[in-house]
Amino acid sequence: MMPARAITPTPSSEFLALGVSVRERADAISIVHHVDADGTVWASRGRVVLRRARGVGAFEPFCRFPATIPRDAAAFPRLLTRAARADKCNVYRTSRGVVLGVRAGTIYRLEEGRAPVPLSTALAGDCVLHRGIVEDPLGAAYLGEYTTNERRDPVRIHRITPDGDRVEIAHEFPAGSVRHVHGLFLDPFDPEATWVTTGDRDGECYLWRTRDWFRTIERFGDGTQRWRAVQLFFTADHLCWLTDSEVTQNHACRFDRRSLALEVGCEIPASAWYGAQLPGPVLIALTVVERGAGIRRDTAAILASRDGITWRELASFRKDRWRPYWLFKNGVLALPSGRLSLDDLWLSGEALVGLDGSSLRIAIDGGLP
Repeated sequence: MMPARAITPTPSSEFLALGVSVRERADAISIVHHVDADGTVWASRGRVVLRRARGVGAFEPFCRFPATIPRDAAAFPRLLTRAARADKCNVYRTSRGVVLGVRAGTIYRLEEGRAPVPLSTALAGDCVLHRGIVEDPLGAAYLGEYTTNERRDPVRIHRITPDGDRVEIAHEFPAGSVRHVHGLFLDPFDPEATWVTTGDRDGECYLWRTRDWFRTIERFGDGTQRWRAVQLFFTADHLCWLTDSEVTQNHACRFDRRSLALEVGCEIPASAWYGAQLPGPVLIALTVVERGAGIRRDTAAILASRDGITWRELASFRKDRWRPYWLFKNGVLALPSGRLSLDDLWLSGEALVGLDGSSLRIAIDGGLP
């Protein structure tokens, strides 16, 4: 085990960046969900799904999710939107051009200018965590259930067929085995492998690997908070993550592919949810402001690494004044899935000063480790 080293924070301010510049503000865009290979950007605000072609300035309405009462009756003003979770949804465009949406426990196929086509109402929970949807080589999409699941019911991974015409159960975790799925991730160094992260309590935090699209699945880890990951990062030799624990000290961790040994690196002063693996390679992770013994600061930060075990802080956003967190949201930063780059990176935020229910297009132009 490596000796613990602490991240050096940037001083708290509305937005303080070291090597990060803002290229564009999009105050009317709550969440940027996905960026296509051709640069088309998919986003949302409330029930409205938005699209912007590369090089075109305006986001245009694509379609609108059906209303869900009572939450959509409280979608204005912003604090009620936060309390009602009216912004929660997923939008993902597959490599075959099928646009998928998830909102209020329903999986949809989205079509321009038309009412969304419901494919399944069997999803437990509201939607899935950002960046947690993957595709197989045929174009089928997979997503895992994310819900409070206090009773520890079975948790399923759903498969949407390549044509976007039906939903199947790809895998089911037995009752009592996990609370929920955090995300699914393709392994760029092992093309046959797809990894799954689960949480949250001790005995539920594992990494899972399938090499045959869930006909079989392997489990890694001891179930403790060290293995509580949301986003995974990949190198030729390791799987890397920052822990997502509000109850204990967070760390950078990496898992050796050959020896299966866990290496614990620097201390992280907050839990980490989202992140991305950018060309370079550069790993970007985003911390969260929430309540708990493992949270030691009131700013959500952008962190960067090249090896997955040592991290440097590039920017931070201060949590806004609205309490309690459980009602008015944690301070969260999120990134889209799809085609991302250091000089053209969308960042969305909730409950942060200067970034609440809005998005920024940023460039990371310095300060990298």
